[in-house]
Amino acid sequence: MPSLFPNVAYVLLGIFLLGFCVFIHELGHFLAARRRGLKVERFSIGFGPPIVRWTRNEVEYRISWIPFGGYVALPQLADMASIEGGESSEAEKLPPISYADKMIVSVMGAVFNLIFALILSCILWIVGQEVIVTTEIDSVAEEVYTSDGDMVPGPAYEAGIHSGDRVVAVDGDPIDDWMELNNAILTGLGRNGEGKPEVDITVERNGEELTFVVNPVLITRENARDIGMRPAGDLRITGVYEEMPAFEAGIQPGDLLLKLDGEPIHSSALLQASLAQHEEGPIDLTVLRDGEEITFSMEPKFFPDLDRKLFGFQYGYQAKTEIVHRNPIQQIAIMADTVKRTLVALLHQGSDVKVRNMNGPVGIVHVISTLSHYGFTHVIWLLAFINVNLAMLNLMPVPVLDGGHMLFATIAKISGRPIPRRFMETTQGAFIVLFLSFMLYVTFYDVGRIGHDLGIGEESAPAETVQENHDHSPEAAPASSPKEDAP
Repeated sequence: MPSLFPNVAYVLLGIFLLGFCVFIHELGHFLAARRRGLKVERFSIGFGPPIVRWTRNEVEYRISWIPFGGYVALPQLADMASIEGGESSEAEKLPPISYADKMIVSVMGAVFNLIFALILSCILWIVGQEVIVTTEIDSVAEEVYTSDGDMVPGPAYEAGIHSGDRVVAVDGDPIDDWMELNNAILTGLGRNGEGKPEVDITVERNGEELTFVVNPVLITRENARDIGMRPAGDLRITGVYEEMPAFEAGIQPGDLLLKLDGEPIHSSALLQASLAQHEEGPIDLTVLRDGEEITFSMEPKFFPDLDRKLFGFQYGYQAKTEIVHRNPIQQIAIMADTVKRTLVALLHQGSDVKVRNMNGPVGIVHVISTLSHYGFTHVIWLLAFINVNLAMLNLMPVPVLDGGHMLFATIAKISGRPIPRRFMETTQGAFIVLFLSFMLYVTFYDVGRIGHDLGIGEESAPAETVQENHDHSPEAAPASSPKEDAP
C-alpha cells in the first residue's frame, strides 16, 4: 500500500493552485466593485469561520476553513449579513446601485477567470502540449470487465470494429484526437430501445467510411462508459533473453519496432498475429535505434516442453503522442465544449454521468497534485480548464452564483421594481445550504477515489481487457507477447 503522505509538497501545491484560481475569480468582483464605487465589506477565500483575517481600507480580508470556493461581500448586491443570519441594517443604509453596476460586478469574476485561462493557454501555445493526436485503433478488446466485476464481450469488438480502423466521428460529430473520442463516449446520451447505452462510431477502413452501432459498458468504480479500444502506439523492446534468437541477432531493450519482413507494424495486434502465424525460416525485424533504422534476421527457437517457438524478446506499448501548439482561442473553445458536454450529460436522463462523478475541491486538489508529477504543462492545462469551468459554472442562472445575481437584476429591471428583500434572502440562504450539501456529497466520493488510488479498501474490478485473441491484443500472442515470449 502506498504511503498516505508520499507527496505532501504536491498536495500543498494543489491546494495553493486551486485557491489561486478562486482568488482570481473573486479579484475580478473586488476590482469591479471598487471601480464602480460599491461598498466592499469582505474578501474571503473559503467559507465559514476565518483561519486568518486582517482589515485594510475598511475591507476585511480572510482565509476561511471551508475550502469550497470564496466570495466578496457586497451588501448592495447580496446582503451576506442577512443570509448568514446577522443584521441587515448596514445594507439598508447604503444607496441602491444601478443595473449596469450589478451586471458588470457580477460578470467580472468569470471574465477574470477567462483572462487567466487565456494567459495559461498562451503559455501552452508557446511551449506545446503533449496530446494523443491519433484516432487510429491499436487493439480492440475481445472481453472487458464491467464495474460489477462481470466479464462481458468487448463492445467495439462485438460491433465489428477492427484494429487499424481510424475513428472519424462519434454520433456524427467529427473527432480530432483520442481525448475528444473518450470524452464523446463518456458523455454520450444515446440509449437503445432496451435502455442500454448506445453510440454510433464511424471509422475509416481501407479508404471507406463505416458506421457501427456500439453498446458501451460501464467500467471501473465510476461507472464510466467504455467500448474497449486503445489508440495506436509505439511498440518498444523492453527485454531480451540471453541465448535466445533475439539476443543473438543483436536486438536491444529500447529499440523501437518499425517493420516485420519489410511491412510496417501499425499495431500490436498486427505484430502478434504475424509472429503467431510464422511457420518456418527466419524473420526480418526492423527497429529504430539512435535515429537509425536497423534490420535483424532471426529464426525462432522451438521448445518441445512448451510445444511452441519463441524469439526471446518482450515488447511494451505506449500511446503515440505529439507536441501540439494549439492557438489559445482553440484551446479555450475545446475546454468550453468539454464543460458544456458534461453539464448536458449531468442533466440528461440518457447519460451515465452522475453528480458523484464530479470532482469537488478535494478531488481537484488530488488531480492537480497527481498531474504535477508529469510536468508543468499538464498542470498549466488543468489550471486553464479549471478557470474555464469556474467561469461557465458561475454564470449559470442559479441563486448565490454570479448568474443568479444577474438573473435577479434583470428581472428587477424588466419588472420595474426591486425583488422583495425577504424573498432574496430566503432564496439565497436556501441555495447556500444546497450548495454546501452538494459540495459535501461530491467530497464524500472524492475521498473514496483518493482512498482507492492509495490502495485503501477493497480492490475494484480491473478496468483493462482480460482476454484478447491474437487478432486484437498484445497480451495473448502465442509467439511474442510481453508476458509470454520467454523460455
